Order: sequence, then structure tokens, then C-alpha cells
Amino acid sequence: MPKFKYSPLVTLVMPEIKEAINEKKWHILKDFISTWEPVDIVELFKELNPEDIFIIFLMLPTNLQSAVFAKFDANTQEKVLKSLSEQQVRQILSEIKPDDRTELFEELPPDMIRKLLNILSPEDRKEVLQLLAYPKDSVGRLLTPDYVAIKPSWTISNTMEHIRKYGKDAETVNVVYVVDDMGKLLDDIPIRKLILAEPNQTVESIMDRSYVSINAYADQEEAAKVMQKYDLIALPVTNNEGQLLGIVTIDDIIDVLQEEQTEDFTKLSAIATKPIKVDFITKLKEIPLHKLYRSRVTWLLALLLMDLITGGIIQSFEETIARYVVLVTFLPVLVDTAGNAGSQSATLVIRAMALGTIQMADWFKLLGRELLVAGALGITMGLGISVMGIIRGRSFDVAAVVVIAMIINVIVGSLIGVLLPFIFTKLKKDPATASTPLITTLADIIGTGIYLGIAYMMLH
Repeated sequence: MPKFKYSPLVTLVMPEIKEAINEKKWHILKDFISTWEPVDIVELFKELNPEDIFIIFLMLPTNLQSAVFAKFDANTQEKVLKSLSEQQVRQILSEIKPDDRTELFEELPPDMIRKLLNILSPEDRKEVLQLLAYPKDSVGRLLTPDYVAIKPSWTISNTMEHIRKYGKDAETVNVVYVVDDMGKLLDDIPIRKLILAEPNQTVESIMDRSYVSINAYADQEEAAKVMQKYDLIALPVTNNEGQLLGIVTIDDIIDVLQEEQTEDFTKLSAIATKPIKVDFITKLKEIPLHKLYRSRVTWLLALLLMDLITGGIIQSFEETIARYVVLVTFLPVLVDTAGNAGSQSATLVIRAMALGTIQMADWFKLLGRELLVAGALGITMGLGISVMGIIRGRSFDVAAVVVIAMIINVIVGSLIGVLLPFIFTKLKKDPATASTPLITTLADIIGTGIYLGIAYMMLH
């Protein structure tokens, strides 16, 4: 039976699906939904009641259950596991891909992990523990041992027979891996190259010994960069001795990239991800309110305390402001422009760091380039505000203060935006922590001091 492709048209059959649920026609639903893709079943489940989801889920074939379970978010997976019998859990977990199983164990509480480890078969338990032994966010946590390995001395005919026998359990057969008797990786060969070779040729005769691999302890983001650079669908993972441990596939890398991008976006907006799992943070309807509050309040309080410094600076120039009240009307636009310039600079640097196009050693060169660009931007913004400075300030002296402060503030704000990501990287923190709110707050503090300091010197 052909696979049913989920589309917006499914809304047309939703009334029939709900009617079948109300009439308890579970077997009809099972036969119909079993033809769908796992990701589409998950989308359908979002429209149903939890009780109905559980019944339909249990009626699905075991292999489809496992595929659907792997697509659930961590919170739903935990609820399902608590509701199933040990036999049902063992069946589902045994069918899940090793990398997906490892990701599940990463998200579960310790007591649930211990329970599941006892349920798993000895082979599956050993596999899970091996993958969990790697550091968090390392490539080892992503690898799957389900790949096809061949020997250089085999003939093409023997190799194809081996692929037919073991390829059905592999994550991919688009590429097979050549290893020696010690398991050391020698080459990767596209399947098309094997198909086009003569049956009596040896594998060694078509090897070029040119391949790309990554160490199991490398960071997951590094794997994403390597796969993007070389346009790979699978990346072999090796140990320090060059022995092949497994592969990382493109679907896992896409998940990593989505998670990293979500985490970077939250950091850029000064939202803490610790109270909320990263894969759960975008599901605003499901997040408990207290966790949503905790994820946002810490940075807001920190920034509030920093903003109080701005108030202190303004108070210290109370006499100058009393004599030239019009100065206050220019303060918001000056500090906001400086903050915006700094946010632009930081965004460019953080993105370039993420893509690997700049390194820590480039900070001085970038600082020089930004000084030139920021100077030009500052002069442009200064000219833009000069007319209003004359009209509103009714004085060339006030206009001069505003223009000079604008130029300096844009330069300073831009330099802050460039330097902060490098500083955080040097401190071994994510450069995305140099968030927009942090930069704008620093620009407020420094910009206010610069502006009122210039006013004091020029107008007294």
C-alpha cells in the first residue's frame, strides 16, 4: 500500500477520524493511519486528545511505533514511557535507532534512566552506555553503529552480496566504509562506484584512500561544519587510533543545527535555556508558566541593575541638565543608535564565528575594520541629527555637543559589539551570550556618560 503523505488536505478527513474515534472504530483507524509517515502521525496526534493518542499509538505496528516515538518531543516521550508496560517499552526501544535512543536517555531524569537500562536487552544496554560515555554535545553522542563495512581484499561481487545481506539494518547504504582487520578506516566508497565496477574487481582496486572523518570527542557543531563543507550525507566517526566507531547522518546534523540555532536565538535575546529544554522552548503553549518566568527573569533583573547605573550618571550631571534641559530630549536617540550599531556588529561577528569564517586571532583586524566602518556610520548619523540639534537646541553649541556625542557613541557601541563575542569566546562562553539586551544596556551606560560628559566640558 502506498504511503499516505500528510498535507493540509488532511483537515478534510479530520471529521471522519474523530467520528471513528467516537465510535471506537480503532482497527479502521489503525489500517488507515499505518500508511502514513511517522512525522505526519505526530502532527495528527497534536490534534487529538491524549487518551485517544495513547490508544492509537499502541495499535500501530511495533516498527512504526518506534519511528513515531522517536519523533515525539522529550516531554511526550517521558509520558509515553511511564504509561507503557516493560515489554512494550523494550520493544519500542529495541527498534529505535541508537542515536535517537541516546538522545532520549540524555533528556530523561536519572530514576527513569535506571529503570530503562534494566529493561533493555544486554546488547542494547551496552550500546546506550557506550554512547552516553561520550561528553555532552560531542559527536560520540550522535553516532550510530549501524553502517556497512567492507574489506579491501573482497571482490565487488562479494561486497554486493554483503551489502544485500546487512544493508537493510544500516542507517544508509549510499556510502560503505572500507576497514582493515583492526577496524581502522581506510576509505569511503559511494554505492554507485561499486555498482559500476566489474564483479571480479577487488575493492582495493577502486579505492582512492581519500575520505573525511571526525573524532568521536569533537563537538557536534564541528561535525555540522564538516558535513556542510564537503556536502556529505554521512560522516564516519573514529577514535584516536583511527578505528571506525560509527557514522553521523545528515538527519541528526539537521537536528543539531536547529537546536544550536534555537539556543543562539534565546541567548541573543537574553533568555536562559537552563530552566527549559532547548527542544521544548519554542513550544510556548506547552511550557509551564513558572519555567517560562524563570527563563526570562534572571537576565531582566541583571539588566535592570545595570540600568540603574545609567540613572546614577544622569543624576551626577543634574546641574548641567538643569541649565540645558533640551539635552534630555536627545539622550534616547543617542544611546539607542549606539545600541543598534553595537547589535549589528555583534550579530555579524557571532554569525561569522558560527560559520567558522573568523577565528579568535582575527579580533584585531576586525576591530580596525569596524573602527573605519563605525566612524563613517557615526559621521552619517551625526549629520543626520545635526539639523534637529540646531532647530531643537536653538544653539550651535548644543548642536555640536549632540553631533560629536553621536559620532563617538556609534563608534563605541560598534566596538563593543565587535569585542564582546571575542571576550566571551576567550572566557570559554558561547559568543551568542553577547546578547542584544546586554549590548544595548552597556551602550546606554557608556553612551550616557559620554554624552553628558561632552556637554559638561563644552557648555560650561
